[in-house]
Amino acid sequence: MSGHKFGGAWTEVKLDAISAYFEYYNNVLRTQPRLDRPFRRWYIDAFAGSGSRTAEIARGGLLEGQPLSLEQIELDGSARKALLVDPPFDRLLFIEPHRGRFKDLAALREDYPGRVIDCRRGDANQEIAAIFSAGPWHGGRIANWTDRAVVFLDPYGMAVDWSTLQLLANTRAVDVWYLFPLEAVNRQLAHDLDRVDANKQVRLDQIFGTSAWREELYHTQVSRDLFDVLTERSGRQVNKRQIEQYAISRLRTIFKYVSDPLPLINEADRQLFSLLCLANPATDAAEKLIKRGVNWVFKQYGPASRRKSSH
Repeated sequence: MSGHKFGGAWTEVKLDAISAYFEYYNNVLRTQPRLDRPFRRWYIDAFAGSGSRTAEIARGGLLEGQPLSLEQIELDGSARKALLVDPPFDRLLFIEPHRGRFKDLAALREDYPGRVIDCRRGDANQEIAAIFSAGPWHGGRIANWTDRAVVFLDPYGMAVDWSTLQLLANTRAVDVWYLFPLEAVNRQLAHDLDRVDANKQVRLDQIFGTSAWREELYHTQVSRDLFDVLTERSGRQVNKRQIEQYAISRLRTIFKYVSDPLPLINEADRQLFSLLCLANPATDAAEKLIKRGVNWVFKQYGPASRRKSSH
């Protein structure tokens, strides 16, 4: 057992939703653009972890007539779920910086000897830049139009740089599933701008792709004190939902298609993340197919994501 513990019931909603899209994606593209020469389909997991996660479930209790106990079980993470998709991806690429988790991740190649699996240890932003600077993605834009990819960005905190999103948008051949860290961003945006320290401001610049959030999310008020001295105070003027909408509006400056958010809610009925599909398709027909797949997924998992977890 990997011992990689994270998430909750909302994690399973997230993984089930993206897995459903992977299946739709591979079914649609296995005959595109031609039956005899379909696209080569990539899956890139930028924060792959160990490939599995350890969860605790309750056993027994009054209804089962047994003493209540907690049992640890191992569940498939995004990497293993991607390997189980049918029809399969042609190539899978997993990125993970942590030494222990990377060791478990790399062992997947032994479990699936017939698959083309590339495991890279390093910073996700740097590794994605390296991947899309090489064949067949030379210069960030696809060279021969024979390859397509799904990229899953499930970051540790606010670890996705805007430059990474821009690079992926520029390919016009990648569907991105981005777990936007709404709760983390909400915490960093203190009530008073003066309480957002320099390091946090830089991180927010990188996640929003602009420094203009200072003016757009905060309102500056000028007042006089008892000694008739002018003072300025910048106070936050947006709530969590408006932060989510601001992030979506920023993403729409580089992606032609940005889905509505799928909220991921924890046991305390608090929204932690917003799951988004992003794409910059080269044709209207491609965009239509993406929308159809996303709508199908959200119809299945949207209601589940909004239910308060009982686990």
